[in-house]
Amino acid sequence: MRSTEDTLSVSPRPVFFEELDLLGLDKFWNYPKSKEPLLWACDRRYFYKGKLVLEAKGGNIYDEPQLIFTDVGKNLKIKPINLDKLCKRNETTMFLLEHEALEFINTIYRRYSPNISQQVVNKSIDFQNLAETQEKKTKKKHTVIKEDCDSFDIMPLDEAEKQEKQIVLNTKIEMFIASFSGGKDSQVVLDLVSRVVPSNDFLVIYSDTGYEIPPSLEIYEKTKNFYQEHYPDLRFYLSKNHQDVLYYWDKMGWPSRMHRWCCSVMKTAPLYRLLKEIHGTGKQPHVLAFEGVRLEESNRRALYDRVGKGVKHNNVVNARPIFEWNATEIYLYLFMRQLPLNEGYRKGLSRVGCSICPYSSDWSEYIVKKQYADSINSFISDILNKTSLLGLSKESSKMDYVKLGNWKMRSGGKTSNTENSRLDIISTIPDFKAVLTAPKENLLTWLSVLGKLKIGRENNIIIGELQYKKNIYHFTIQEENDKHIVVFENIGDEILLQGHIKRVLYKTTYCVHCETCEVECPTGALSVVPLVSVDTKKCIHCLKCLDFRGRGCVMANSINISEGNHKNINNMKTSGIDKYSTFGMRENWVTDFLNNSDNYFEGNNNMGTKMIPACLNWFREAEILNISDKKISKLGIVLKNRFINNPITIWEIMWINLTYNSKIVEFYTSNILFNRAYSKKEILELMIPVFEGFSEATLGNPLGALCNMFGIRKQSIIGNTIRQGVIVARGNAVDTISRYPYNDISSIAVAYSLYRYAESKKRYALTVSELYDVRQTEGVYRQFGVSQERFESILRTLKEDKNRVLNVDLNMGLDNINLREDLTAMDILTTLM
Repeated sequence: MRSTEDTLSVSPRPVFFEELDLLGLDKFWNYPKSKEPLLWACDRRYFYKGKLVLEAKGGNIYDEPQLIFTDVGKNLKIKPINLDKLCKRNETTMFLLEHEALEFINTIYRRYSPNISQQVVNKSIDFQNLAETQEKKTKKKHTVIKEDCDSFDIMPLDEAEKQEKQIVLNTKIEMFIASFSGGKDSQVVLDLVSRVVPSNDFLVIYSDTGYEIPPSLEIYEKTKNFYQEHYPDLRFYLSKNHQDVLYYWDKMGWPSRMHRWCCSVMKTAPLYRLLKEIHGTGKQPHVLAFEGVRLEESNRRALYDRVGKGVKHNNVVNARPIFEWNATEIYLYLFMRQLPLNEGYRKGLSRVGCSICPYSSDWSEYIVKKQYADSINSFISDILNKTSLLGLSKESSKMDYVKLGNWKMRSGGKTSNTENSRLDIISTIPDFKAVLTAPKENLLTWLSVLGKLKIGRENNIIIGELQYKKNIYHFTIQEENDKHIVVFENIGDEILLQGHIKRVLYKTTYCVHCETCEVECPTGALSVVPLVSVDTKKCIHCLKCLDFRGRGCVMANSINISEGNHKNINNMKTSGIDKYSTFGMRENWVTDFLNNSDNYFEGNNNMGTKMIPACLNWFREAEILNISDKKISKLGIVLKNRFINNPITIWEIMWINLTYNSKIVEFYTSNILFNRAYSKKEILELMIPVFEGFSEATLGNPLGALCNMFGIRKQSIIGNTIRQGVIVARGNAVDTISRYPYNDISSIAVAYSLYRYAESKKRYALTVSELYDVRQTEGVYRQFGVSQERFESILRTLKEDKNRVLNVDLNMGLDNINLREDLTAMDILTTLM
């Protein structure tokens, strides 16, 4: 049953007569219309009695697939699979597999059940808090264990499991649920859970997202009837957003791989709102959800743990009993237990999720369109109707846009409907000023989540004070028709406050009451349906309703517009931002490579396997390694020959190159001011609007790599000598990062930087003032912070140098820099070094 690289890359799935009929195979093959499956398929390769008989290629939402028969597959006469025999043959294997899953469920249930754990744990000592404290210190998961002598201890979780210790938790779990989607995996999990957990101690919840194909709704009812016959007290619930899904398509634009709003809006948020309602306290309950996630389904899921805490929601623990099962084993369990099967699988779907999805395959869309057209037509019509907004006028171009899946790549907000609502950030230094046009919600309501407010009014101007954390900030709101002009005084240095104010303004301007932020509130203070309201007596200003998304609002994220009418000078392409795995470019890497560049990447290094890709990326961006292979570049050879005598200058040159080639270094030098200490949180806050669409967790990786290059536990050339990243840390935890002006820069690096700048601008006549302009984002000052006085002194030295690489006019108020058009940046190094 287990597929390996030597056999099949995909687990076999059963094929039923309905799928063969769909493909028109009743014209070529003789087979019965039986309840039992007829043959097996691996992806779209069909096997009968172990032999390949057919391969289906192509096919999409509009086109039929091509059927390619093998010699064995011609004029085939098929008999149904003998399920009794199949189940008997795999009985032992499945027995072991399912009982391991049952034991896992029992262990998790007993570990997290408050009724059981409270009987075991000594209430006088908060062992769980001690375990969490130890986790923070060691960065390793710890747990509470019960010894045979009825004493308690704390030890690493992996060690406790290895020694088969009895793990107990002073748990906060208030509910157990089985997430049911109508698919085969959740069907198996529900059955396994029902065999272990008392039926009155867990709930079954089905999320109706509005994307369901008819068989999924039918299987929910069948399953509900099936289990309630055996367990009358087992409760089934159906969660659903208060709005139809097409309402959100109209407002936000259709979901895409960049803007995956549909899962959180149509599935997750309604589910947790329902749980809050069931719980009856008005607060979000702590929940353990048994779910049917399997690592075989995707590379992303392969990175999950079998038990995940706070994966999608802080109050939820996700347990995955069938995490390592493959699809074949899932079907065998369904056959053996004679459980209901979603009809979609009989039609040929490998997964029966949403009828349309940014991640759905051409094959899935082909089947859904052909079998369940009513479930997908309204969505396709919406896409086709809005393609004119993207500049598509020909009918064939519109059809291709759908057929080729180009709609799945939407990144902008042209197809959204903001109803003239708009947010413009006018200034951030020294005062923060913004204009809200036709906002959807009351600004003061959302401001109240930041802290306590004091409000006064003079004519049409609201005058207020906000207590944010421990400080008081003054603001005004001027109301002019449909515009609200907001000004916070003198908060230019308050990066975190500005970030939270922006999120409040986004939510106020664009809110469509999607429910997503409401379920982030741990106290039940926030309600967004039918309008936003905040119970200030319950609000603890935890800011979770703001921090769960980059802009704090699903709608604002999805429409993806710039902040204001002016061009965002920080806007840059975001491809390749996260490619260092938190590893910075280390001095020993550079030293070893330049000393032994011929076979450095052939195993003659001390790097771990995860370090090598990061090293390759850093070296290529520093331009000491070729892009096309792993050989030293021409610039690398130049630096190599002079490295021993000029190590600091070499790092100056590489830093200049990184400011042009590395997205994280480009951002850092363009945005981080000199002589100011930043926390990592503040830098992440600055990164979020620049790198649209990337989560804070993703952006934390390249920032971590940059800190690693600067040197967290030991000093480095680029961090401390060149002073571009001076870190104050406690152990491995970074407290602050600071840049300081570097006046000891070499004349070679200044000249190289000027020529790189000239090549970037495609002009060789420069001025000193343009390099020191406050709006400047590149060049020698942004790279090093060298003072203008020191810079001009170096310019005069270079002018007098025998190589005459530049000429300057710095007298009588002039500040001209004239470079030689016959030289390149590389020529500067070979000439001056």
